[in-house]
Amino acid sequence: MDMSAGRNSSSRIKMIGLMGFYLAYFLSYFIKLSPSIIMPVLQARFNFTSGQTGFISSMYFLPYATMQLFVGPLCRKFGAGPLTGAGMIIGAAGLLIFSNGTTIATLALGRFLLGLGTSPVFIGMIYYMRDCFEGDRYARYYGLGIFVSSIGSIVAAAPLKALLEVVSSETVFISIAVMTFVLGAFMIFIDRRRRVAQESGQNLLASIGKDVRITFTSRMLVAGLMLWLIEAPSLVCYQGLWCTKWTATAFPAHESLSGLSGIAISIGTIIASTIGENWVNAYKKKTGRTLGQTIIRICLLHILATMLLSFSKQADNMPMFCCSMLCDVFFGFTTGSIIVQGGVYVKEYTTAKDNASVMGVYNFIGCISQQLSQWLTGVEIDLLVVTTGLNMAFCLTFSTMAIIFCFLTVISKALMRKRD
Repeated sequence: MDMSAGRNSSSRIKMIGLMGFYLAYFLSYFIKLSPSIIMPVLQARFNFTSGQTGFISSMYFLPYATMQLFVGPLCRKFGAGPLTGAGMIIGAAGLLIFSNGTTIATLALGRFLLGLGTSPVFIGMIYYMRDCFEGDRYARYYGLGIFVSSIGSIVAAAPLKALLEVVSSETVFISIAVMTFVLGAFMIFIDRRRRVAQESGQNLLASIGKDVRITFTSRMLVAGLMLWLIEAPSLVCYQGLWCTKWTATAFPAHESLSGLSGIAISIGTIIASTIGENWVNAYKKKTGRTLGQTIIRICLLHILATMLLSFSKQADNMPMFCCSMLCDVFFGFTTGSIIVQGGVYVKEYTTAKDNASVMGVYNFIGCISQQLSQWLTGVEIDLLVVTTGLNMAFCLTFSTMAIIFCFLTVISKALMRKRD
């Protein structure tokens, strides 16, 4: 009886901890993607160029990317909860600085601290779920985590835009900072377990070197990384920065509805995270394709979705606006499918011990691409807008991204074929 009560208590604590990670993941996605709403406001207020706007937003990803190499070993040493909780507290400081920023330097510093603070959340959540749940429960809770992050991206779109029309941005972000600080303290308390590094006598740098070596000595993991580099910059460039401004530029008569673009993308991501596993399994069973081959085909659909964004924004009328929203849903669906199936792909080609660490390497490289892509798309828009106009500058910039994605898909397919 006592043993049963102890198991029930332990199970409740694990679920409470998981809820904490879900809320942290929700907040991290809200923070990551809110620039699509807040940055156009700041750009107009302080007369920033698109390049400067992209630079400020991209500073989130520089520390976020770097920390992905360290999060795995640090989780093994200190525990996912304490590390994530400490990150949330740092993120709260970043929110306070960003909410009161008036210059490029202070705003970039705020984004830098936000990236540093939220960097342990995703990998920490994977470590926590791996340690607490097994088999089907792990896969179910991982998919639910992607669903929760999509809710965060929805709140960062039209709801945030509507809120900023009645409440100052400073008040909104200070309130979120307080919530983030409290969550950080909770995460430290709820998961007080300490994990000793699994590699006996191995220091932090040696552990990171091992994770990188595992990733780049596996042809299949390198092939998967090429596909991860298609998803990573797509989401943060379009949904996380330019979608609202591009939609408002293409449809000036419907500018008040431009925030729906981010929601439409999130709806697609939610569909991918809830039913994506079923349709992918059905497709694999019917065609005999491997998971890698299936993800390549999803990436081809994503390239098509990226091109359709431009075609759907060429006439300012309600039918084309609705078409644009459908293209956003399609874009979100393909992006979400790559995220979910990419995580399953890494699990398929790694041991349980190395799964989260290899995901950290994937995230490191993916976030570097996110940092560069947000900045460089802003630079390209600035270069093109003088001669083509803003809407066409957006179209050509995202067409450039689609061409890059084609090259990455070809490289991945070649690596998989050589392995076969």
